[in-house]
Amino acid sequence: MIVPPAAKPRPKRVRGPDLGIDVDPRESTWQQLTWQEKLRRVAFTLGTGVGISVLLHATVLIALGLWIYQLPRENVVDTYIADWFDASHLPANTKGKRKPVGLPVNITAVPSTGGPGSAKTPPKEVAPVAGPGPGVKPVNVGQGAFGNRGVGTGGKGSGNGAGGGGTGLEGLGGSNDSQRAVKAGLAWLARQQNSDGKWELHQGYPDPGFKVIRTDTGATALALLAFLGTNATHLEGEHAAVVRKGLKWLVDTQDPNTGDLHDQRQEEGRQPAFYAHAMATLVLCETLALTDDETYRVPAEKAVRYLLDSQHPDLGGWKYRPISRQMNGDLSVTGWALMALHTARIAGINVGEGEFERASQFLDSVQEQRGARYKYEPHDPPQRVTAALTAEGLLCRQWMGWPKDHPPMVDGVQFLLTPENRAEWSGGRRNVYGWYYTAQMLHNLGGEPWETWYPPVRDLVVKNQLIGGGGKGNDVRGSWHPTQPPGAGEEYGDKAGRLYVTVMCLLILETPYRHKPLYAE
Repeated sequence: MIVPPAAKPRPKRVRGPDLGIDVDPRESTWQQLTWQEKLRRVAFTLGTGVGISVLLHATVLIALGLWIYQLPRENVVDTYIADWFDASHLPANTKGKRKPVGLPVNITAVPSTGGPGSAKTPPKEVAPVAGPGPGVKPVNVGQGAFGNRGVGTGGKGSGNGAGGGGTGLEGLGGSNDSQRAVKAGLAWLARQQNSDGKWELHQGYPDPGFKVIRTDTGATALALLAFLGTNATHLEGEHAAVVRKGLKWLVDTQDPNTGDLHDQRQEEGRQPAFYAHAMATLVLCETLALTDDETYRVPAEKAVRYLLDSQHPDLGGWKYRPISRQMNGDLSVTGWALMALHTARIAGINVGEGEFERASQFLDSVQEQRGARYKYEPHDPPQRVTAALTAEGLLCRQWMGWPKDHPPMVDGVQFLLTPENRAEWSGGRRNVYGWYYTAQMLHNLGGEPWETWYPPVRDLVVKNQLIGGGGKGNDVRGSWHPTQPPGAGEEYGDKAGRLYVTVMCLLILETPYRHKPLYAE
């Protein structure tokens, strides 16, 4: 058996004089070490403590990471600022430099410039501003709300039961030229329909929209709205087969449980989601109202219910996904949602008064000058007021029951008619999004504001429709170019593409007969 030699006793450690570091006299005296050797020994001595500290911090971070990972996945959405929010509201110096970020969907950005996408801190809940005038009393939709739509196909007016009657096209504010433009535009849309019945924003024709805002539901709903605006339904007319296929695709896409119509449900929370759902809800409600075809009642009711369930429970707005108390709505999405609910009432679908009361509170939160001007989100500064959002806000107020002579309504109309807001088909000035809302709002009022504003805009739109180009790969005849000229930022033409701009132009031209004026005697 081998016996190891006895271990030599370890010399007693002494304290070095320089840095207070214990050294071993058996190896070397501290004073005799070079500065490099001293540094190595200091590092070795400190290393143990640093290592323990790193280990403890790493353990804490790993634990936090595992806890966050286990949170419900519906609370997190991967958001591309450049694509899923309205880039026109971002600071100019961020264009072309935006990168993907992850945002909790129950935290809405409070932008320093008043628009989405430039987040600083989570929002505080915005207390609604007291309304300046009459209470909420949604307008009486009555009978015949769509009674003039037959004029769009050369008829005397039809739709939505009794009260059709009708007036000639020119008497309503249209013209033969505008109707020829509508016919050519609908023919272009019919040629773009896919074999399965849907339309697409992002491909299939020259100058489509960005792929990242793809929504086939939105594209299909927009196209169908243009057809329905002329009373072209799935039951009769030149485009009956086109409309029938589009409606079938839309209904087949709907989630049978929730009623959600957005086709990209795995990406719920993206910018197009609730625009698409609201537009598709509008289509189903219009179809039901125009035709009384009960086939569409259940899908329309489910879509309306999903829309109502997605409203802010207190502040009344809508955003890109079902909204929570920690989020803020925006006026752009809310306008489409309220248009769908207004049409639901026309179709005989019940919408409770509470939803309109809350929506009115949201409008209060985005108003300026006691309701004569409107901005995008509640936290936006007054400088963020625009003509387009003002027209949209006032149109919503009309649905809520504001009288035509209510002072903020009169003031807002005068603002829209000022030279600075005059419609122009030029770079940075074209705004078919804003004109769409202005046309509807002024049409409801009638009289001099409508007669002064609409004919020049109508003729501008007609004049700039493309009448040539029909070869393979260049089918643009009857459409409108999305970026020639480049529109105003909030128009969104460059991002949503040719189909979107074409439909918005068609809806502007159809305004005289899409709805009967709300304030008509």
